[in-house]
Amino acid sequence: MNVNQNVSPNLLAKFTFLGETLNAFKSNDSVPFNLYNSEGHLVFEKKKHLTKDDFERLLKFELHGIFILVSELNRLKEEVRGHKFNKGKIHTLDKEHIDKFSKQTNDFIDQLRKEAFTSNQAILVQNSIQDILTDFMHHPEFESGFFSILEFLGQSELPLRSELMTKRTIVAMGMKIKAKNHLLREEANHSHAEYLSIMMAAYLADIGYARLDINDEQPLTKVQYQTIKQHPIISYLMTLAAREISSEVKTLILNHHRPFHGVGLNNNFPTTKSTFTKLMAVRDKYTGEANKENIIEDIEKQLFLQQHQVMNATQDEDIAILSLASEYASLTTNQSWRPAYNSSQALKIIVNNSFFSYNNKNIRLLLDYIGSALNHNERIINPGDFLITTSFDSENHFLFDLCMVHQVDRFQSLPILQRIGSIKPVFRKSYKYMIDNFDLSQIRMDRRRPLIDLGSQAAISQRIIYIIDKDINPTIFETAGKLIRN
Repeated sequence: MNVNQNVSPNLLAKFTFLGETLNAFKSNDSVPFNLYNSEGHLVFEKKKHLTKDDFERLLKFELHGIFILVSELNRLKEEVRGHKFNKGKIHTLDKEHIDKFSKQTNDFIDQLRKEAFTSNQAILVQNSIQDILTDFMHHPEFESGFFSILEFLGQSELPLRSELMTKRTIVAMGMKIKAKNHLLREEANHSHAEYLSIMMAAYLADIGYARLDINDEQPLTKVQYQTIKQHPIISYLMTLAAREISSEVKTLILNHHRPFHGVGLNNNFPTTKSTFTKLMAVRDKYTGEANKENIIEDIEKQLFLQQHQVMNATQDEDIAILSLASEYASLTTNQSWRPAYNSSQALKIIVNNSFFSYNNKNIRLLLDYIGSALNHNERIINPGDFLITTSFDSENHFLFDLCMVHQVDRFQSLPILQRIGSIKPVFRKSYKYMIDNFDLSQIRMDRRRPLIDLGSQAAISQRIIYIIDKDINPTIFETAGKLIRN
């Protein structure tokens, strides 16, 4: 490798790999530009006739970050602008299969209200999920991966829990497949077990609701909401007797509403303390009983994970996927206290609560990999939109900016923004933490109105945490509009 090709970091922009990027490299059998690390050192020289080792090196760059020359990035952006963004509606799921799956789900929920979860049910669930996954993987448009579940489910009058379980399972499947860097069918087949595991976890994550005395036809009280927060533990306990459900799937079920890491304000539930206490009580109850060894063994594993917080990167990603899929399914489904949000609104609401729930990689997965597919191939971030971003200062304190979108290319999460000024958000907690408004006394306008490219190295720590929409939060929209006009 020619070290003389090292360049100044100021000439570089961050480059993000997608499955389609690697597929393009494969189909062309070349990498058409040099790749650098954040310090400007050349780490992969452009070349033709790629080897297997080359692709293994490329895959590692997703974890460590990689950069290309700004001039190369601008050329790529021009190529993207030359193609129509909307590729049309391409469905990769068969309506009859979805209808059958949904009806089986409804029967399954009715059974759980009357009897314990059994090994036979675990096998039936796995076979049903296997059919959906096979249907998706064998579709001729698999590489594009565009599908619409809302249209399918909107034509069926399904009970609430059945609709939620079906949506969550399918969205989690799509997100997991999109999260992989390889999207060619022959490569994806090697990850078949991973896809099946996360779909099983998504399907079984909320079966605990069958044991709760909650009327889905009436608005929730705060007391009922606190009860509902215990459903991940209940769902986990219900699966313990079925040996066909792996310990890895059970871990995902137990933690599927706990994607946030750290000690800040967060919307995780249930709390680590309550989870640990409940698991200890169940373990002690079964200790010494005959034929309970497998149950005690799994509880011990979960207690260790809860106490030491030692989940690997794949588990963390899968938990975030389940949480995102659960939120999306809930928001796009009619509830007793509100009508369903459309897909665009649902995705914006998830982004707007992300500061208390998800890291930047999780939201990028939602916006850049599958968000447009769930929204009829339309962006939810467009030029002229107002956004709130956050970043860290040198002392790791959060900084918040009000920005306006100047330009959006392939990646919705990495637009070019015009900075309006710094703000201090007002946080409020009802059922969960949320951004309620700005503190008007803490606003500092930036008269320069500089452009910030979130895809550049200079903005590497900055991310979008709020999309200001007049229908979702008219108060913030009005405040932002006044600032812009003034």
